[in-house]
Amino acid sequence: MTTVEILKSSLVVPAEDTPRETLSLSNIDSLNGHKYNCTIYLFKNNLGARDFFSVEVLKSALAKALELFYPVVGRHMVGNDGCDQIDCNGQGVLFLVARLEHTANSLQFEPMSPEIREHFVPRKESHTSSLLLMLQVTYLKCGSVVRGTLAKHILIDGRSAAHLFDTWCRIARGNLTSIVPPSFDNAPLCARSPPKICFEFPAYTTDPSKNKDNQKPCVLSLFKLSKEQIRHLKIRCSEGSNTAFFSTFCVVSALVWKCYCKAQGLAPGTKSRLCFTADIRNRVNPRMPAYFGNAAIRMFAASEVSKITSSPVGDVAGVVKAEIDRLTDDYIRSFIDYVKVMLDKKISVRDTDTSEADLRIRTILGMPFCDLNFGWGPPQLVSWERTTENRVAYVTNDQENDAGIKIVLSLDLSTMKQFEKVFYEELGPDQNGKLVAESSIGIHEKYISLIGMDTSPRFPVIWSDLDEKIRAVEIA
Repeated sequence: MTTVEILKSSLVVPAEDTPRETLSLSNIDSLNGHKYNCTIYLFKNNLGARDFFSVEVLKSALAKALELFYPVVGRHMVGNDGCDQIDCNGQGVLFLVARLEHTANSLQFEPMSPEIREHFVPRKESHTSSLLLMLQVTYLKCGSVVRGTLAKHILIDGRSAAHLFDTWCRIARGNLTSIVPPSFDNAPLCARSPPKICFEFPAYTTDPSKNKDNQKPCVLSLFKLSKEQIRHLKIRCSEGSNTAFFSTFCVVSALVWKCYCKAQGLAPGTKSRLCFTADIRNRVNPRMPAYFGNAAIRMFAASEVSKITSSPVGDVAGVVKAEIDRLTDDYIRSFIDYVKVMLDKKISVRDTDTSEADLRIRTILGMPFCDLNFGWGPPQLVSWERTTENRVAYVTNDQENDAGIKIVLSLDLSTMKQFEKVFYEELGPDQNGKLVAESSIGIHEKYISLIGMDTSPRFPVIWSDLDEKIRAVEIA
């Protein structure tokens, strides 16, 4: 593949002077370490606009947005007390302009392989390790544009990134009346004195040894659910249940979890866990709707495999909802106290390892990534999955069509084949009484034969379910 050509590299700073200060990070921030989250957006110039993705427009609007989000232009540092901090020094975010001699149709964007992905995001190097945000705008031969972002997780979680990028887009469009300024006040996330720990937190551990099982070779497959399929799934989940309403996240994660347990062929008495993170901004008291920083807690919904596989999908959705409902202010306060007590003892807290019986769900449902519009229309595609992690489902809006969702699933090859079969059987026939899975299996097998069978962690096989071009969306 042709190498991407970097045309210009610069640092974008706020349009006006911003506060010079040190921002102390919360203990929840510190749990996320030094990793970066990557997101890639494909924008097509369908209207033939001459100024399509003008660098001047983008950088000018970004400079104005950074006046509000000024910690992002600072640098991550460790203070004398050993705690993570942001030096709000106004040095700027990295902005690369690049060119790639390929058309959008010649590249496999969905699901996206690591070798494609690395063309569209800045390279992480030693001298960039303190940067909090790195951006790259790549112009393709056909006139389409790919925008890639690397956001440092120690400051920027999913909702924070969505808030920043949405503000950037609004300024670029000249829509200045509906901008919500961010809040960097993390005082509501401070531990109590004395601490009061009333719960256990199985999704976190202080064990320093780490299991690498989730980094085994995997393949990717794309599944789509239409608006009608989601509606039908919600009706199924509500029938015979005490819960009148289930969110899209609950029903979709329950469906995927149940199908995974069946596909994996786990022993009936095995305990399986569904791992996910839940946003706490509107669950903590006082609420923090505009908070910029990390405000999510990892949760485990757990049950025996026999119950998951034999019960109606609504019962499985009930297990997921019950875990989400545990996220009260008291639970959140206890978790914050727990982290503080451990850190005071110089004991690191990290995510609990998962096993082959467990599945992780990551979602950006309800976040406006698929609606980001700089003035030339929203993206045709948003990709954010990590392609080297096994047993993970990425759930997001399907921006190609209206009101549906898509699931990018990462599993080992044998489990993926079984999952596909079980998934469509569990969904049931479509309106014509025909199983959706009939044509998709052939497409997957044909695509694998074309690209070969390299299943190394760095270059997983890419499967692509091309049956449905239906889009669905609902806030989880």
